[in-house]
Amino acid sequence: MRDRQSGKSSSVLGRAIAVAAAMLGFAATSGSAQVAGGELVLAQSANPPSLDAMTSSSESARNINMNIFEALVAIDENVDPIPMLAKSIEASDDLLTYVFPLREGVLFHNGKEMTAEDVKASLERYREMGATRGMLDKVKEIEITGPYEVTFHMSEATPTFIEGFSSPRAPAVIIPAEEAAKPANEIEIIGTGPFRFVEFVPDDHVTLERFDGYVPNEDFQGATGFGGKKTAYLDRAIYRIIPEAGARVAALEAGEVQWADQIPVPAAKRMMSDETLNVYEARQWAFMTFIMNWNLPPTDDVNFRRAVLYAIEPEEVMAIATEGFYDLNHGWQYPGRTYNAGDIGKEIYETAHPDKAREFLAQSDYAGEEFLILTDPNYAEHSRAAVVLAGQLNAIGINAVVKQHDWATVLKIRHSDEGWNGWTLMQGLEPFLGPYGMAAKMTGDKTHMRGTDPVFDEAYDRLITGKTVQDRQQAFADIQTAIYDLVPQIKLGDVGRMQAGSARLKGFRPFRAPRLNDIWLED
Repeated sequence: MRDRQSGKSSSVLGRAIAVAAAMLGFAATSGSAQVAGGELVLAQSANPPSLDAMTSSSESARNINMNIFEALVAIDENVDPIPMLAKSIEASDDLLTYVFPLREGVLFHNGKEMTAEDVKASLERYREMGATRGMLDKVKEIEITGPYEVTFHMSEATPTFIEGFSSPRAPAVIIPAEEAAKPANEIEIIGTGPFRFVEFVPDDHVTLERFDGYVPNEDFQGATGFGGKKTAYLDRAIYRIIPEAGARVAALEAGEVQWADQIPVPAAKRMMSDETLNVYEARQWAFMTFIMNWNLPPTDDVNFRRAVLYAIEPEEVMAIATEGFYDLNHGWQYPGRTYNAGDIGKEIYETAHPDKAREFLAQSDYAGEEFLILTDPNYAEHSRAAVVLAGQLNAIGINAVVKQHDWATVLKIRHSDEGWNGWTLMQGLEPFLGPYGMAAKMTGDKTHMRGTDPVFDEAYDRLITGKTVQDRQQAFADIQTAIYDLVPQIKLGDVGRMQAGSARLKGFRPFRAPRLNDIWLED
C-alpha cells in the first residue's frame, strides 16, 4: 500500500514570495528508470460536466482538467501556494498590491505564447463566470504592467488571498485571450499543461495526448502538488467513464485499465494480496454532507431543518455508506488542523435525538409534504447515504423520498430552487484546502443551500481578512456554531478513498486528482 508523499515548501508571503528551486520538487518515487511512451487507461465513475475548467468544481472534471490547464498559482504537496505560470508573487507590505511576473516562453496547446493579455482576459472571464469567483472579490483591478506582468490592486488587505487564489477547486486557469471572450462551455479546450485535449465522447471516454511543446517550470527540481517542474512520459491517457464500481474493478483486474478510482473497500482489501496491483488509501479524503435547500418548502423552515439534523444517526449512515471506511467527526475541519473548532456541535452530532427532532418538527410548518433527497449512483457513498437518511427521517414522521439521477443531472438540479430539499454530497477538496472553501459555500450568491444568512457573510469576511490566526480561528468557530444552529448543511462524517492501479504504473502518488505528469508504464 502506498500513501501520499509529502515535501517541503519555501514559499513565504511578505514583500515577495519567491521559490528556491533547490528546496522544492520531488524526484521520481520508483527505483526503476522512467519509460517514455505508452497509453494509460484510467477509470472514473462519472462524466465531467464540463471541460471549461474555470466553470466547474466537479471532481470528475478536475481529474482531467488539472492535466490540461494551469494557473498563475498552484498548491504544492503540502497544500502551500507556489508560483506556476507566475515567475513569482510580489506582495506589497500593506497587501493591497500583488505583482505577478510571468514565465516567458510558455506555450498554449495551439502554439501561441502566453502573455499578460491572455492572463488578464482569462482572469476577467473568471470574475464573471468562475465557479469560485468569490475568491477574486477583493481584487479591485487587474492591470497589465508589462508584456509578461500583471498587477492586482486590492480593495482591502486580505491576508488569506493567495491561499484562496491557489485553490484547484474550480481553478483560475489561463487560456488564450480569444477563448476568454467566449461564453461558458463554448471555448476550445486549450491550456498550457503537459497534456492536450483530443476528444470527449460522453458516457464513454475522454482522450488526452502529451503536449510536446510543453514548457516545464525550471525553477523547481521536480513536480510537487499541481505545480513544480512537470515531465510528461506517457504518449496518451484515456479516461474511461465506468459508473459501476464492480465494472471498474473488473476492468482493472483484467488489465483493460491501469488505474481506477473509488474502489469498494472489500475489493481493495482483496487486491492488497495481488502482486500485479497496487492499492492506494487516503483516510481523510472527504466530508460526507447532507445539504439543505433553503428556497423550497419544507426546508425553507429553520425548525424543519433542525428536526432533520436531530433525527440523524451519523454512525449508521457512515457505516453503510462507506462500507466501513470512515471516521466519525462532527467538526467542519479535520482533527489536528489549525482551524478545527473543537467541541462545537459535538453533542448534537454524536447520536440521534428523536424526541428533540419531533419537537422541532412540531414547531415547524411541516404538513407531510415530500422531502426530496437528491442523490446519484455514480458515487456509491451518495446513494447509500441517501437510503439510510430516508429511513431515519421517515421514522420521525418526515415523508422522505429518494430521487436518484446521474451525476451530471444532479449537478444541474442542485443549481435550481426546485426538485430537491436535501442533497448527499462528499466534499473532498474544500476541507483538504482548509476553512476558506467550506465557508465560501455558505456565503455569497452561489451557496450550496441556495441562500445565506448575515451571520455567515460577516464571519466569512472576518475569516479571510483577520490579521492573526487567532482572529481567523474565532471566525471559523462562529461559522461552525451557525452551521449547527441554522443548518445549511449537515456533517455526517469523514470518508476515506481507495484507489488502485497496475503494478506496471510507476511514479504515481495519490493527490486530489490523478496527475499524468511524472508517471510511466514499466514494460
